[in-house]
Amino acid sequence: MQCSQHRTAVSHDTVARGTLRRTSCTQCSSSRPRRRPVVQATSSSSSSSNQGVEELPGPRNAFVPGQESESRRQLFNRISPVYDELNDRLSLGQHRVWKRMAVKWAGAAPGQRALDVCCGSGDLALLLAAAVGQGGSVTGLDFAADMLQDASSREAAATADAPWQRSAKVTWVQGDALELPFDDASFDAATMGYGLRNVADIPKALAELRRVLVPGGKAAVLDFNNSSQPLVDSLQGLLLEQVVVPAAASYGLGDEYRYLRPSIKRFPNGREQEALARQVGFRSAVHYEIGFGMMGCLVATK
Repeated sequence: MQCSQHRTAVSHDTVARGTLRRTSCTQCSSSRPRRRPVVQATSSSSSSSNQGVEELPGPRNAFVPGQESESRRQLFNRISPVYDELNDRLSLGQHRVWKRMAVKWAGAAPGQRALDVCCGSGDLALLLAAAVGQGGSVTGLDFAADMLQDASSREAAATADAPWQRSAKVTWVQGDALELPFDDASFDAATMGYGLRNVADIPKALAELRRVLVPGGKAAVLDFNNSSQPLVDSLQGLLLEQVVVPAAASYGLGDEYRYLRPSIKRFPNGREQEALARQVGFRSAVHYEIGFGMMGCLVATK
């Protein structure tokens, strides 16, 4: 485990040379070698008793207060090798459309600074990089190191395949969505894809998004929709249980994807998300239902 003072610094020049500069702490144990350079920010974990905690489907401790963050971090590390393939298969490629919508709602424009929190394998961060262009900058942050390795590798492959594209380079940062390692008003636009549902403290995550945005900046938060419509809710549950989980189980990841349904049912619905965003100080907040009501995107303006 790493202490709260541990940092790993990386520049794109050092990426090219294959070197990594670190400032280390004697109280931290050394981390395993990275296949791709990632900036390491704050991480923490805590423990609590499981006694009296409701047993829910999914990985152990995924819903245990004080332990959910570490359990979910390990979950995303495990699914990283097949995450993109499963997303494409299970959404029939529609997740790419929803992510493009989120980037447009965030209002990222050429020359701006953009942030993608809970960036996973990098889809939204790479779309932001194309939106802001070479004159802008993009940071992708995630708590799962394996996801960040995949994101960095995907960026390198995309650059090699299409060197004529004028996208911004992405800085990949390992860190906590509840304690973003950035100064106030550091970004013009922000996105968060399928991450808000997985944090231990939703209001705090929204407050952190607001803090790092400039006045007038927008955050677009894409996730599954906890629909209040019985038909949509039933269809979503049926698809998850009869299609998504069996497909994931074929990769040996059934338990990891059984986590989805209870995590969605515990997630605030659209109106609740709007209210939470306003409570933490966003000037306006609108939640859009997309994907036949099974997905949603909260657009909040500072």
